Amino acid sequence: MRRRFLLTAVWCALLCIGTNPSSSRETAEGFDGVAWTAIIPDAFPRYIYTWHMIADGTYREDGRDAATGAAIQATLSGQWSIDGPRMILRQRDLAYVFDGMVLGGLYTGTLYLNGRAVSRFCAAKGESPPASCGEKPGVALLGELTPG
Repeated sequence: MRRRFLLTAVWCALLCIGTNPSSSRETAEGFDGVAWTAIIPDAFPRYIYTWHMIADGTYREDGRDAATGAAIQATLSGQWSIDGPRMILRQRDLAYVFDGMVLGGLYTGTLYLNGRAVSRFCAAKGESPPASCGEKPGVALLGELTPG
């Protein structure tokens, strides 16, 4: 009986996820010109990053100090891809990969460096960062990170 209840609960949870494709699935054209503003609390807690998405599958990244607004890096670039609610950003000249899920105006997941999870991250659509990614440090495990 307990196992049946557990299976039913898991089935219901999976059924609820992704039942509204328009809320989580986007096309590259739908992301053209969109900015995502992110925080990376475990690895870079004092900084805010903005990703400027381009429909050709590339993005530009700017970083600034949260307290002063001063730039902390030269503009970086990379490739991004989306498959259903899963979006991956791969930096061009550094071995950082952002692997996460898009739900409406939020993008959350795990930051990897050289294939190793180093921090959770969260981003909000637009020019303002989310207030927080939650209370506790950690990483959001979404599955295996595949080279690409």
